[in-house]
Amino acid sequence: MTNKSLARSCDTFVVLPPLTDSNFHIFGKNSDRPGNEVQEVIFVSKEHTTENKDHVHCTYIQVPQVSTTYRCVLSKPAWCWGAEMGANEHGVCIGNEAVFSKISYHTRDKALTGLDIVRLALERASTAKLAVEIIGDLVVKYGQGGSCYDPVSGFSSGYDNSFLVVDSDEAWVVETCDCVWVAKQIKEGYYNISNVYTIEDDYTIQSNNLETFAKEKKLWNGKEKLNIAKTFQTSSCGDGRLRAGQKLLENLTKNGNFSVFDMISILRDDESSICMLGDSDDCITTASQVSVLLPSNKRTSQIDACHFFTGTPNPKTSLFKPFIFTDNVELGPLTVSTPIEITLQRVHPLYSARQKASREQIEGKRLKDFEHEGIMEIIGKLKSSDENNADTFETLFHDTVAAEIELLREHPSTKRS
Repeated sequence: MTNKSLARSCDTFVVLPPLTDSNFHIFGKNSDRPGNEVQEVIFVSKEHTTENKDHVHCTYIQVPQVSTTYRCVLSKPAWCWGAEMGANEHGVCIGNEAVFSKISYHTRDKALTGLDIVRLALERASTAKLAVEIIGDLVVKYGQGGSCYDPVSGFSSGYDNSFLVVDSDEAWVVETCDCVWVAKQIKEGYYNISNVYTIEDDYTIQSNNLETFAKEKKLWNGKEKLNIAKTFQTSSCGDGRLRAGQKLLENLTKNGNFSVFDMISILRDDESSICMLGDSDDCITTASQVSVLLPSNKRTSQIDACHFFTGTPNPKTSLFKPFIFTDNVELGPLTVSTPIEITLQRVHPLYSARQKASREQIEGKRLKDFEHEGIMEIIGKLKSSDENNADTFETLFHDTVAAEIELLREHPSTKRS
């Protein structure tokens, strides 16, 4: 087995009241993927087309369509159907992590990937609890299989998955092995997942086939409650980042005012390898997401959530750009790979602009000031009771990306009039 088949990582976090600024639910994820893989940010309509009216064509298999789906914003590898992370119009946010189980993956038939499951759950769930149930149903019915990497990346095979599922009222962690799963509700504080099983015997719900499966695989004797991590885990490659993430969360929540900027600082932490830096031959942080959700009992305006996406590698230098669902929201084309690029490098306009920019331009203070001011403004409006805010956000993400591209094209010494 090559090193490339082992170099996998991601980190996903949630912080809940009473530890957060304004009682927000704050979700964050770094997507760590092959360095030569482009990740795009796309908008998915709830309207069914002739292509997906009856069946949904996922990365390797198709599954029956459901009658009702929801609008989603997704951060996804450009080569596949599924998504690494995203949110839907009901404020459900999901991120997945690779976990490595004792059940061989490379010998399995093609099935759903964890990325497919993220997208299907976001398209179909109006709450975090419903998303957990949908994830579980998909895992049991279809299983997990098929390579999780673009063949041109040099990485191989795939993995089982854990999922962090959050909405404005609840948070859950779901951990899977092949066609079985367990889930645990996170009721307060904080939680993070990092490529290792974190649930032991403290799960809230489980699949009906869990114990039978474990017995058939001769992994459990049936004499005590099944410990998920002990029973299924085969690799502890994420232990260091899990502990580092827990320490960062502990330190940053001590004042009870954990903010979106604190979550971004965690995703930008390279000393812990939560932010993975490298070159195209390595596994790096290819995209990031932070979502801020206002609990339903705290809402005073039409705006109840904002989702920030980078759409480009390295969160230390990439900007977190805001997306807010409105009735007529438009994502725009600047983070979407065009059909011709899908067969080539798969780059989108924002990715291309960052490729062409100098290091001085990418790391310039003006970009960081632009990001900081934008986030401050959005968070202020989330806390506001102004009912007219929503009308100004229809092209917010597109406009912010366009401004970032313009800043990247300017010479650092150029002064804007």
